[in-house]
Amino acid sequence: VCSSISGNLVQNCGFETGDFTDWLHTGNLGATGVTSSATYVHSGSYGAFLGPVGSDGFLIQQVLLTQPGTVQLFYYLENEGNPPDDFTAYWNGAAVNTFINVFPTTGGWALEGSLSLVATGHDTLQFGFRQDPSYWGLDDISVVQTSTTPDGGMTLMLLGGALFGLETLRRRFRV
Repeated sequence: VCSSISGNLVQNCGFETGDFTDWLHTGNLGATGVTSSATYVHSGSYGAFLGPVGSDGFLIQQVLLTQPGTVQLFYYLENEGNPPDDFTAYWNGAAVNTFINVFPTTGGWALEGSLSLVATGHDTLQFGFRQDPSYWGLDDISVVQTSTTPDGGMTLMLLGGALFGLETLRRRFRV
């Protein structure tokens, strides 16, 4: 699903390489990986299972080359266990979507995100998670640019320079 989304900035968005290629791994990595088990696959052949016990894993992080403006974040999440658990999506280090002590969804996968986020041009998407004693499923992650600042702030910079130049001319001819 995610690889067919026009303009998706996330690499290996559905883990279709069969591993965590393009994702940075940190934190508690116990019981975490990529699998072809249907339980953890929303679409395609692979999905991530995330089940560290006792502390959070921050296995999944990617730096995205955006343009200044806004982006939209979507991902599919599935919880097969009972609390204690937590799952958080981070954008540039700030938590933007958090689930704590969530009971399994009766329908399986849920589309999460739908978040409009400010893009700076060099942004970090990260997921933190813990699931005692079972697993989260994560698949089909997408970040799509929805708007851009026309010139990334260049207009304000040029306007400031022009005003400085006018003030300099005004002072010169005032004498």
